Amino acid sequence: MSLLILISFASLVAGCANRANKPEEPAAANELEFNLVFKYGIGAKNVLNTCDGTYTKDMVAGPPVTTHLSLSRDELSTIYNKMVEIDFFNYPDKFAVHVPPGEPVCMVTPHESYYFKVEHGSEIKELSWEDSVTNPNKDADRLRELIRCIRDIVESKREYKKLPPPRGGYD
Repeated sequence: MSLLILISFASLVAGCANRANKPEEPAAANELEFNLVFKYGIGAKNVLNTCDGTYTKDMVAGPPVTTHLSLSRDELSTIYNKMVEIDFFNYPDKFAVHVPPGEPVCMVTPHESYYFKVEHGSEIKELSWEDSVTNPNKDADRLRELIRCIRDIVESKREYKKLPPPRGGYD
């Protein structure tokens, strides 16, 4: 009897240990409780809000334009899985590229600003980033991959394509 208890306990411990070392499985679209507010661009004036099902486009010289834009469960799953892949949920709330002392700092102006507010189940993750430093950085590159993923999805939508082009530009 005690051998059976010992084997059961060993199996339980081994199972928990294996689960802890496994990367998170991709989320199935129907299991996902996930919404986000994603702001981007110069001054982070373009806004995707999946809670409200809206997208606001920065028109630069004119007032912003808002339209109805919803993402499918598959599109939300793609974004969430990319977040898991790049370890987004472990990024600091205020991300910055740090350049070691003595190295030249390469900067661009104007620069893109980003803000994420991600609701996943009962968890909320916020992240902001002023993308002005162009020095090589793997975490910045991964975050740019996520940003490109989200923008590609948004820009492929019919509702986005119907929006007028911005007037003017930023210096």
